Amino acid sequence: MPFSFFNQTEMKMVYLKTRLDSLERGPTIRVANHALRWCRDNMGVNNRKKFKPIWSILKGYDCELVGEYDDVMNEVFIYYGAIEDVKELIQTCIHEWTHQLQPITTKYFKYPGSYSRNPYERQAKYNEQKYYKECWNSIKKKI
Repeated sequence: MPFSFFNQTEMKMVYLKTRLDSLERGPTIRVANHALRWCRDNMGVNNRKKFKPIWSILKGYDCELVGEYDDVMNEVFIYYGAIEDVKELIQTCIHEWTHQLQPITTKYFKYPGSYSRNPYERQAKYNEQKYYKECWNSIKKKI
């Protein structure tokens, strides 16, 4: 019998509460890719940039950092190793995508003080809650 990397009979059902440490790398990356495509298609892109945004989905090494946005390279990074479940993964994608839409280079750092009081962080946190269900409902049948 030929060896197969993908056997549909062994597919695990994925839910919002599914813990990422119970998923393999492939399904985790598939969820993040679908979520980021959803963000691009439904939230839009920052047209002030010279090139379209890209993203990288990595295991990550920092035990607390779950995502970041590089405004110079216009790249979203998702570090799934520090993310608890599918819901948090989707919310992280939405959060970082929101930063891609914001004027990070010119205005983000004009607000000294705590991370949680920065209006751009507040907007990203708000969007996580606002869009994660809509995103999940759109992508869950594709996973």
